[in-house]
Amino acid sequence: MTAVAQSYAARDYMTALAQRDAALFARGLTYAFFLLAVGMPFRCLVDFATGGLGIAWRNAITDGLVTAYFRPQAAYWLRREGRVPDPDMRIATESGHFADAAVLMVRDFFENSLKLLGFVGVVYTISVELCCAMLLYAGCGALATVYLFGRPLVQLDKSIRAQEASFRAAISRCYGKAESLSFSRGEAAEEEAATERYRVLRQQQWSRVWWRTGLSSFRDCFNWAAYLVPIAMVAPLWLRGDVPFGVISQVVMAFQASLNALSVVIRKFRSVSSLVAEGSRLEGLAEALSRTDEVPAALPVELGGDGVELRGLSLSLPSGAQLCKDLSLRLQPGHRVLVFGESGTGKTTLVRALAGLWADGSGTVRCAASSVFLSQEPYIPEGSLRRVLTFPACDGAHFSDEEVIAAARSAQLGSILERYTLDAVVDWEAVLSRGEQQRCAFCRVLLARPQLAVLDEATSALDAENEKALYGALEAPCVISVSHHPSLRSLHTHVLCRDDDGAWRMEPA
Repeated sequence: MTAVAQSYAARDYMTALAQRDAALFARGLTYAFFLLAVGMPFRCLVDFATGGLGIAWRNAITDGLVTAYFRPQAAYWLRREGRVPDPDMRIATESGHFADAAVLMVRDFFENSLKLLGFVGVVYTISVELCCAMLLYAGCGALATVYLFGRPLVQLDKSIRAQEASFRAAISRCYGKAESLSFSRGEAAEEEAATERYRVLRQQQWSRVWWRTGLSSFRDCFNWAAYLVPIAMVAPLWLRGDVPFGVISQVVMAFQASLNALSVVIRKFRSVSSLVAEGSRLEGLAEALSRTDEVPAALPVELGGDGVELRGLSLSLPSGAQLCKDLSLRLQPGHRVLVFGESGTGKTTLVRALAGLWADGSGTVRCAASSVFLSQEPYIPEGSLRRVLTFPACDGAHFSDEEVIAAARSAQLGSILERYTLDAVVDWEAVLSRGEQQRCAFCRVLLARPQLAVLDEATSALDAENEKALYGALEAPCVISVSHHPSLRSLHTHVLCRDDDGAWRMEPA
C-alpha cells in the first residue's frame, strides 16, 4: 500500500513541476520522503521474517527427511531399490535451496497481490480501457511464458540436477576408492567415464542457456513494451487537458507495478522452474522413504531366547531361484556354527534373514534379543577413536577408558592405541586398513557382550593368527560365522553347509 501512496505523491510533485508550483512540489516531495521513512522499517521486518520462515521451513523439511532416512533399515532398503540416487544432496543441500526459494516465492506472490489490488484501482479510476488493456497484456504474456518456455526449462532443470549428481558421484567414488583405483591403474578409464558424464551435463547446460536467453529476450521486450503502452494511452488525455501532467507518471508507475504483479510468472520463471525441479526431487525422496515402511515382512524376526531358532525357513532370490527350503534348526549357548560353502550358495542371504534384511522367502526366525551383526565391510563413523571403537554407543558414554582400551587390545589394536589417543579425530576410513577396521568391529562386540554374535566374513582381511586371537577373545555364548576360510573350522563347534541337492545340513566341526 505504501507504493500506491507513493504513486499519488509522484503525481503531485510531477504536476507541480509542470505548473512551476514550488509549494505543491515541496509538499509532494516531503510526503514521498515520509512514506520512504515509514516503509523502510516495515521492509526490514518483512525481510527478517522471510529469512526466519525460510529457516523454519528448512528445519521442518530436513528434520522429517533425516528422521525417515535414519529409521532402522530405511537407508538399506532405499539403496537396495536404487530408484532414488544422491539422497545426501537432496537432504543436505536441496532442502535448504527449496525452502528459501519457496518462502521468497510466497512472499513475492503475496506482495504482488497487494500491489495489484491497489494499483488496478488507481488505473481503473483514470481509464477503464487502460485497465482492461493492462490485464489482457499481462495475461497473454504469462500464458506465452508458461507454454513456450515453461515445460522445456522445468524438464532441463530436472535433468541437469540428476546429471550433476551422477558426475559428482563419479568423482566421489574415485576419491573414496583411491587406493584400489591406483593399484588397478584405472585412472584413465575412470577419467573417460567422468568426462562423458560431464559432456552430457555440458550439453544440457547449453540447452538451458538457449532457452533462458529466449526467455530473457521475451521478458525484456515485454517489459519495454509495457513502458510505452500506458504513455501512448494516457498522452491523448493530457493533450486534451482532461488530466494533469502528473497523472502520466502516476499511470506509468501504476501500470508498471500492476503489470509486474500480474506478470510475476514471467519475471520469476527461472526461479519457478528450479523450485519445481527441487520440489519434485524432494518429493521423490520422501515418497521412497515412506515406501520403506511398506517392505513386505516375509521373514518375521522374533526377539527372545538365548540363541537362534529357525522354523521352516525358505529363502529365494528376487529372480525366484531358491537358496534354501524348510530349514529348521536350533542353536543354544555354547554353539559356534561356521556357515561354510562356495560363493553364491546363500550364506550371506541367511545372515540377512537373521538380521531382518531379507524379504524374499518364508518361515520364522527367532534370535536372542541381545544380538550383534558384523559385515565384511564394517561401518566406520566420523569422530573420535573412542566412537569408532564403541559404535553405535553414543561417544562411548557407557564405557570407561579402561574398558575400551582393554577391549581394543584384545582385538589386536595395540598398535593403533600407541599412535592415537581415544579422543583423536582423523579420517579413520583412510587411516585404518581393512583388517584394522574389522578388528575395530570386533572390539565393539567385545564391549557389547551380546548373547548372539553373527559374523559375515568379518575376518576376511585378517591372517590366521589374528583370526584365532579374535575368536579366542570372543565371549558371546552363541556365535554364527560365515566364511570360506577352512582354518576357521577348528574354532567352531559345528559347520552348516549346503549339499549338492540344495539341502542344508549341520554337522560337528
